[in-house]
Amino acid sequence: ERRIMPRATKERDLRKKPYEKPGAEKKAKADAHLFPSTPKTFGIGGTVLPKRDLTRFVKWPQYVRLQRQRSILLRRLKVPPAINRFSHVLDKNLATNLFKLLIKYRP
Repeated sequence: ERRIMPRATKERDLRKKPYEKPGAEKKAKADAHLFPSTPKTFGIGGTVLPKRDLTRFVKWPQYVRLQRQRSILLRRLKVPPAINRFSHVLDKNLATNLFKLLIKYRP
């Protein structure tokens, strides 16, 4: 007794699997990496956390803190121009040379 298998029609074949492009299989093989990348887990026993910038929490020397506070204050405060002239004065060496010159032209 031979069993006769029903013939597969074209319609049935089309229903079974959709049309695939001829180069699709090669592309899938090329994308498969030897070492696939996995997302990092930073939980307990997982990946070590990346180093953070902790400069904000450092106890800076007093002169550093003072100069930073001063620069911020000068940015925030509005100083009248008449008073602001004295914020950029001559250094001692240049001032002595200027006064020597002015003494010569004194009446």
